[in-house]
Amino acid sequence: MSATETSAPAFEQPKRRQQPKTATTTVRYETRITIDRPIGDVFARLADLDGYGTWMHRAGLFRRSGQTSDGPLGPGTAYFDATRMGTFRGQITDYELPSRIGFHETLRWFGSNLMEARPQYLLEADRDRTIVRHIAEGELFGLMRLMKPVAALLARSERTRTVESLRRSLESG
Repeated sequence: MSATETSAPAFEQPKRRQQPKTATTTVRYETRITIDRPIGDVFARLADLDGYGTWMHRAGLFRRSGQTSDGPLGPGTAYFDATRMGTFRGQITDYELPSRIGFHETLRWFGSNLMEARPQYLLEADRDRTIVRHIAEGELFGLMRLMKPVAALLARSERTRTVESLRRSLESG
């Protein structure tokens, strides 16, 4: 064989079959609004876990919420979020005064995880106004995965209702 010729390898790698893509069970929602109040006021409203019932519109899934752990508010603070679907149990995962607050909560039925939600709020001061970027992701488990289209619609509706209730509560008083 000359120096310019090449030979095929003694064995060939089997061609990889492409794995079929499985549908994700993640539901994601993102929005951005401006609230005509200072950033500290907006952060304080979002961080007041016991106070959501005073400003959250109850036409949707929300019923009530509150802090369940002792001590100051911050990462690890435990809370409950009672909804028409059941009670989520969660904790604050991100707490950076006055610009970020994030949560992680799980809904369980009969001892099994049904869904997990990770809402977060990123706040940016704009003079006496606040730009709120709200991002919410959720995972569906078990039979709930089959309900993804309905869950996505419910999530969009509830998250929109939440930020609009937040804006309305801060701008009206």
